[in-house]
Amino acid sequence: MKKIFLMLSLTLSIGFAAQAQEMDYRIHSVFLYNFTKYVQWPATAQSGDFVIGVIGDSPIYDELVKITNGKTAGTQKIVVKRFKSADGVDACHMLFVSWSANFEKVQAKVQGKPVLVITERAGLAQKGSGINFVIRDNKCRFELNEDATRSAGLKIASELSKLAITV
Repeated sequence: MKKIFLMLSLTLSIGFAAQAQEMDYRIHSVFLYNFTKYVQWPATAQSGDFVIGVIGDSPIYDELVKITNGKTAGTQKIVVKRFKSADGVDACHMLFVSWSANFEKVQAKVQGKPVLVITERAGLAQKGSGINFVIRDNKCRFELNEDATRSAGLKIASELSKLAITV
């Protein structure tokens, strides 16, 4: 499984051109699903449903619903939820913050909780997002803020760290 994810990641990073500069939410949803395999949440977060939240208006919601249908993260059933604002965010394992969402409010809401915050806007990894999708050298890549993930109580597998741009 690790080899498949690594091959997929390498293929994707080679195959993306930045000329369109649009995020491909089908691909991002594949990445999010695969992140569940390379991130370890604390024991307190390993029961009930595995919740992937999407905050703001983003096409990734529909793609995540499709790709995670009937799938699990470990032994937990994956459930995708949409939130209109940070005020409505409840317990999530992963939270994708769209362009339209207020990142600072989201950060304040999930501070100290075991939530992997994933963004798609330049500079947000440096501001505390755990993972941030970027286009570098005409390729779709992702940044990893190890301090942010550690502060959230998450452990990132070395295989994932090696693929990331560490900030």
